[in-house]
Amino acid sequence: MDSLSRTRARSAGILYLVTHVTSIGAVAAYAAGAIALGVTLEFVLAAACAATGVILWTLLAESGSARAAAFLSLRAIEASVILAGALPLVGAILDSPAPTGAATSVHTAAFLVGQGLVIAVNTVILGSLLWTSHAVPRALAGLAVAGGTVVFLSDLGQLWAVIPLNGPVAAVAALPIFGFEIWFAIRLIVVGVRHRATVAADEDAIPTGSVGNAGR
Repeated sequence: MDSLSRTRARSAGILYLVTHVTSIGAVAAYAAGAIALGVTLEFVLAAACAATGVILWTLLAESGSARAAAFLSLRAIEASVILAGALPLVGAILDSPAPTGAATSVHTAAFLVGQGLVIAVNTVILGSLLWTSHAVPRALAGLAVAGGTVVFLSDLGQLWAVIPLNGPVAAVAALPIFGFEIWFAIRLIVVGVRHRATVAADEDAIPTGSVGNAGR
């Protein structure tokens, strides 16, 4: 990777880690009754989500422009839904230190849609792009597709009350996508992504007939 792409990859990886720190921190803050802190962390989370979409679009557009653009758009939608869910809490805490009722219901719904259904779809799209472009190891790309699919089904189950909302089943279902994002973030920081030209050069470097000879 050239120096600019390397810097972008590291930035995307760091921002992915920021999304995890802020999302977990926000949940902990809300549980502790620190609503203002939770909202602040979600604002940072939304900004980091949008930024990862932009940076990964610049890195992966040459490998699949339509899917890279779709990921960017869905990442922006995810950020918007997070902000939409946090805004009622902002309005509520201006009148009361402990928002209840409609404000918390909207926030819960935004979490289910933004950090659930939307992120599930954009992770599947990202995983499919990583898979076909060979930008990362196939195991990592496959984990993205599998993790996104499991979260999508889990969130549909919660939406239709098949499984408890934010219960243990949903927590277990989120583990594969959590694992993908942590692995992907670390790889972006340490290694980066492979560009199409690099992949093509590697494939051209394989001598003709070497695959067949390897099996003899």
